[in-house]
Parts: sequence; structure tokens; C-alpha cells
Amino acid sequence: MARLVIRTEDFQLSFKLIEVLRSRNLKFEVIDSRTEIVNHSTIWFSSPAEILEQPAVGRSIPVSLDSIESAVYSAIFLLRGIEKSVLLTIGIDPGPYPGLAWLVDGAFIGVSQLASVAELAPEIEKLTQSLDFQTMLIRIGDGAPLIRDQIINLCLAKNWVVEQVNESKTSSGLVRNNHAISALRIAANSGQRIWQQRELRPKHGDVKYIQTQSRKMSNGHITISKQLALLVAKGELTMQAAILEQSSYSSEE
Repeated sequence: MARLVIRTEDFQLSFKLIEVLRSRNLKFEVIDSRTEIVNHSTIWFSSPAEILEQPAVGRSIPVSLDSIESAVYSAIFLLRGIEKSVLLTIGIDPGPYPGLAWLVDGAFIGVSQLASVAELAPEIEKLTQSLDFQTMLIRIGDGAPLIRDQIINLCLAKNWVVEQVNESKTSSGLVRNNHAISALRIAANSGQRIWQQRELRPKHGDVKYIQTQSRKMSNGHITISKQLALLVAKGELTMQAAILEQSSYSSEE
């Protein structure tokens, strides 16, 4: 028999969860975040950071103060024991090394950090092939605007449903550069539906940053031109391809 458990050190989050669960006449327990869960049928609420830092068996539901209602609905769905999964939610923390997190019917399944934006689509397609679900939703954080918009355009081109999530709701208490936790928080929060492709307008700083990264990636041997950096910024060329093209051009001179 499945049971509901609140497992978090966040007192405010725990208090709000208790209020909502009681209002729905749901039976639950409150345990210390370090208490081991041994029953695989346990459905437990916790913050994204605690889910990743203190894993346990069962079905963990990431929750924040802004996503309590949806988290409780996910728990109710899981309590019903419906075998066919309905919704795969993928959260993306945008940046040069994107964070990726995925939930099935609101329950945490996994996270990863990718080496480049180019790895996103293949990784998501692998997930769709390995998980059983009816619909998919992509949630993208609103940070790193240029890369964010590249990812939005990429997802829309695949005809995926996309939401943009306000990261100010997901970053409280976050360890800097922990893209996995950020991606999980993004996945657990609703956002604004995006319908149209974004126009990419790289700034001078974006181009310079990409040129600097190209030099790092080539161990100081190659700095790509502004023209190539602009294509990389717009997502029309990968960094590896730009370095190769610059190298070929340089060797011809």
C-alpha cells in the first residue's frame, strides 16, 4: 500500500505541504530528511536539492513553495496506481553546459549535465524512446537568454510543447553552478507557454565569449573569427565545427 511522506528540512515548505494535504483529507507522515526510506511504494515530497543530495527508494516528488498544488496532484495520481504514465516533463537549465532533469507524472526520474547545447536534442530523444508516457512537456529556465532562445527554437522545430519558467522562483538557496538541481527545480515549476520561434540577436559580449571559449577548447591553438562566432551564437554552427573550419582556413593561408 502506497503512503505519502514529507521528507524535508525546509520548515516553511513542510508546513505548507501539511496544510494542503490535510485540506484534501490525505493521510501522510512527516519524517526527518535523513531518515532512510526502505519501502519502494512510498511517495515522498522533498526539495529538489534534497532529492539529489539525499536519495532514497520510492517515488520522490520535487516541490517548492510555488509548486505545492501541482506536486500534491502528482502524488494523488501516483496513489491511484495508474499503470500507464501520462506526462513526461523535462526541465532544462540553459547555459553552455545545460542541466537536464526529467519527471514522469511529477515524480523524479533522473538528471544529467551535458557538455554542450548540441547534445540536448539527442538526449531528449533517447529519453522519449526509453520512457513510457503519453505526452511530453519541455520547461526551460529564463536565464542565459541567447542560449535559452537557441534551445527554445530547437525544441519548437521538433514540435515539442515548450514553457519558459521564471528562474527567480527556482534559484533560492541554490549552490552556484549546480545545473542539475536548477534543472530539477525548473521541471517542477509551471511556466509560460511558448508558441513562436525567437529571433536570435547575439551581442558583442556573446561573440567575444564564444571566441574565448573556442581558444580554451582548442588548448590555445585556435580563436575563431567573429563571423564564425556569430554563427555559433545563433546555433547555426557547433563550436567544434567552427574550430575545424577556422583551422582549415588558417592552414590555407
